[in-house]
Amino acid sequence: MMKSYEKVSYEFLRPQQVKEIRAQCPIAYITAGAMEWHGLHNPLGVDGFKAHAVCTEAALLHGGVVLPPFYQGLLGFVNWGPKDWEGYTLSFNEEEMFEAAMTGIAKALVYSGWKVIVGVTGHNVEQQRDIMQRAIESATDGQTSTGFAIFEGAYHTPSTEIPFQMDHAGAWETSCMMYTNPDLVDLDALRGSADLESDDLDMMGSDGIGGKNPFKYASAELGKKIVMSTADSIGRKALEALKRIENGA
Repeated sequence: MMKSYEKVSYEFLRPQQVKEIRAQCPIAYITAGAMEWHGLHNPLGVDGFKAHAVCTEAALLHGGVVLPPFYQGLLGFVNWGPKDWEGYTLSFNEEEMFEAAMTGIAKALVYSGWKVIVGVTGHNVEQQRDIMQRAIESATDGQTSTGFAIFEGAYHTPSTEIPFQMDHAGAWETSCMMYTNPDLVDLDALRGSADLESDDLDMMGSDGIGGKNPFKYASAELGKKIVMSTADSIGRKALEALKRIENGA
């Protein structure tokens, strides 16, 4: 994690710092991922790392705090990649458990005076986003508090600057990791793979990588563009929600 992220990361803040941030911008970000296979070149916690980085940049740009990453998500029995690497996925397999965790966190934040709760899932599965949305709706009343859940790339449209979309261990996710946690990425681990002869990869392939070939297209520079662009979009949406609450709309 980048040193600058400590400025808005809840676990690093002293009580007075939290109080000051809440007074200036009462937005709190909840991040969730899934502890699962992301290729031989990435750590298992990519989804949580990625979501936390996006939310932290959003808070640094537009205000608010970010809770520690919640690495476990849904679909714990899915094993991508080589069969001899099965058994490393550690996530919830019952929706009720995940929803209870998200609801408890969101309610605690509302009780503590945060007006906007933003849930960002780095595990790009609609089921997980929808559960986070339900949890936030359960915790907020729509009048004194509100919130929403979203994928980190929900507002992204491929462009010249960022030509790719969200993926699984491909150029998008690997680039994000190369920017935020470069010491945890090892592209050399992919050398010699037959799958990596193609530009576009299928998650059902032997490497369990989906999206643009990370060996060819991933870079820290691209990762910075992805993280900063998505953070700005989500942060602006959070500010719009805060304005509605403050104006009584």
